[in-house]
Amino acid sequence: MGIDFEKFNKMVDNKELKKQMDAAPEYDDVPKGKYLCDIDKMEIKETKSHDKLMFSVQLGIKETIDAPKKQDKRKIFFNRVICGNKTTDKWNDGVAIKGVVSWIEKLLDEGDTLEFKNYSQFAEEVLDIYQDICPQVEVQVAYDPDAFNPVTIEEVFDK
Repeated sequence: MGIDFEKFNKMVDNKELKKQMDAAPEYDDVPKGKYLCDIDKMEIKETKSHDKLMFSVQLGIKETIDAPKKQDKRKIFFNRVICGNKTTDKWNDGVAIKGVVSWIEKLLDEGDTLEFKNYSQFAEEVLDIYQDICPQVEVQVAYDPDAFNPVTIEEVFDK
């Protein structure tokens, strides 16, 4: 089934669209660096294709610590599929979940742990941690968009 582009072409004033595009700022990705961030969202949700579950985090940059230019008020996203991965010795759902648990445990008090029993319990605990802890803290992260683990929590600060 193809897209009827003509339907959309008829909806556009090309001169106005060109003016808007000319006035729009240049877009560049958030560069590799260190940032002080708020955790704006953290949840377990379905992928867009609705056939897998993923851990999803949205970070709001508060301050650029070590990056080429100011990125304040921009967003960093971290998504990890935790159900529906290919099964190999190096990568499978268990490895993915353990990585998410390790990432989240950096937000918890020393000695506190996050346990996976099943997906619904895990999603509830992730939501509880987001609601209970994330509004009270900000995190210093190392961000590398080209890395498999693009966001590493380096330090957690009370607000």
